Amino acid sequence: MQQYNNRLRMQDLFMNPALAGVFPQFTPGAKLKNVYSFAETEEKVLKYFANALNGTITGAGELVVRGKQQTVLSRVRQLQPLIESFFNNIPKVAAALRKNAPLYLPYAARKQLEDIKTPAGKIKAMRAVMDNLQYNTDLGALNSVKHEKPEQFSKNKRAWERKVGYKGRLKHI
Repeated sequence: MQQYNNRLRMQDLFMNPALAGVFPQFTPGAKLKNVYSFAETEEKVLKYFANALNGTITGAGELVVRGKQQTVLSRVRQLQPLIESFFNNIPKVAAALRKNAPLYLPYAARKQLEDIKTPAGKIKAMRAVMDNLQYNTDLGALNSVKHEKPEQFSKNKRAWERKVGYKGRLKHI
């Protein structure tokens, strides 16, 4: 069974240019908003996809990714619901970033995340964060990502808490 801990915090992941290929980035020191314009969101998503898929953005603002079409489309399809959920929950993300909330993750150090080069590894890391936004009571983000039925949500939340070793509200938040 994989070990989880809460050593890494929101700003370690989302305000760290070294992790731009793994997570969408926010500028350190910039005022966080609860709502971003469509253009701002589109720009952040485009930059994230370019980094996550090892692509480039052309001067015309188009994303170019090298690889077999089916492979690239599969990766985009896996990332799409994650990134949509992330930006649909931006008020909770911004609140967690302001508090620099700890996350329960299977990574002990930023270096482990920086070393992730495969698309599958990047997707796994983003899913771990999204599970925190879905089930972590400390983030106040209960059932906001997937909108599960209450019974299913309770069951999945308990399973997530057991998996990560969640012990209740953290004292330092």
